[in-house]
Amino acid sequence: MNLRRNGIRTSLGALGATVGILLVAGVAKAQVPANIETELIKMGHIVDPPCTAKLYRPMMPANDINSNATPLYPGITIARDQSFGPNPRDVVDIFSADKGPASRPVLIYVPGGVGNKIELQDKEANAFYDNIARWATENGMVGVNMQRHGSPTWDDGAKDISAMLQWVEANISKYHGNPDRMFIWAHSAGNMPLGTYIGHPELYGPKGVGVKGVIFMSAAAFDVAPLAPPPIGGSNPMSILADAGKTCGVKGGAFSTDGVLPGRAAGQPGGPELGPPPGGPRPGGGPGGPPVDPALQLARSSLPELKKTSVKVMLANGTLDIGADPSVDGGLMPFNRMLHDELCKDGPGHCPTLLLATGESHMSIVFSIGTPDTTVSGPILAWMKTIK
Repeated sequence: MNLRRNGIRTSLGALGATVGILLVAGVAKAQVPANIETELIKMGHIVDPPCTAKLYRPMMPANDINSNATPLYPGITIARDQSFGPNPRDVVDIFSADKGPASRPVLIYVPGGVGNKIELQDKEANAFYDNIARWATENGMVGVNMQRHGSPTWDDGAKDISAMLQWVEANISKYHGNPDRMFIWAHSAGNMPLGTYIGHPELYGPKGVGVKGVIFMSAAAFDVAPLAPPPIGGSNPMSILADAGKTCGVKGGAFSTDGVLPGRAAGQPGGPELGPPPGGPRPGGGPGGPPVDPALQLARSSLPELKKTSVKVMLANGTLDIGADPSVDGGLMPFNRMLHDELCKDGPGHCPTLLLATGESHMSIVFSIGTPDTTVSGPILAWMKTIK
């Protein structure tokens, strides 16, 4: 089987089963620090925010959101909790370097899980996802971290993405961002609203889709019917969370709330959750929710528009990711393989870029950003620079 990207064919067999697929010319292959990779392997193919945070936190600046230092990150101005909609969680954090051009590319991050822009399992986890927005500023961009709230219908989350993008388009120039050169990056469950948004032009604002490139990372499979990737976790999706916290002794694992920020009320960003506990049934056919009629699923599919979109697409996952099997297709997640091959049928211009990050797990693939582990950040930065 061949991989195709930007009109170039690369044989997967020639790359070998354990070699990361770095599909941007001129990028030196980095690797996960050996001591960290050893611990990630012990965790297994699960979702483990607290233990992964403990591995990567020492590689980051001493200050985080719990610190009283001013400025929090020298040389960077942060505008926290800028509202873009009526829900208390309809907010973004905007990071902009104090020095640089008047107009800079914009990188927007859409978190996974229940949508928190700050991980709340323990205090060490609070450093994420400032790491992504800070990394953006260090590389000549304006960083925007989106907070998501629960979506009661199949497309409500996509409507929130649309509202956020339109707000950013209208306001980002005040923070030295260029509204005509924006990229958006989702992780895990964040791919579901983003995938729905990209696939439904009726949700776009007056300026259209609003982004030049999209990164679907460690994707929870959004609707690309009639393609039917296997469910992650099999018949029990919650199994990917069951052992979180065990290797580092965090009770509650992925559901711990020891990192809730002081003084935050339930439902506020950084505060306790409202409503059902994480992982409970979700309306609209999301993970854990009721099944959707196949005909309705096909009508809602993002695949037809993905076949036509001018937005450049990257599909990324780690070899230790959930649903990844290093003995099958080198560890490429089945969703990424299936969507890549289908879009490539429409020609090189529609063929996504694949990034297979050797040694990275479901959480390290985003926690590593802004640290000396450039396995993921290096290829992503190089890819964005190729997009006109």
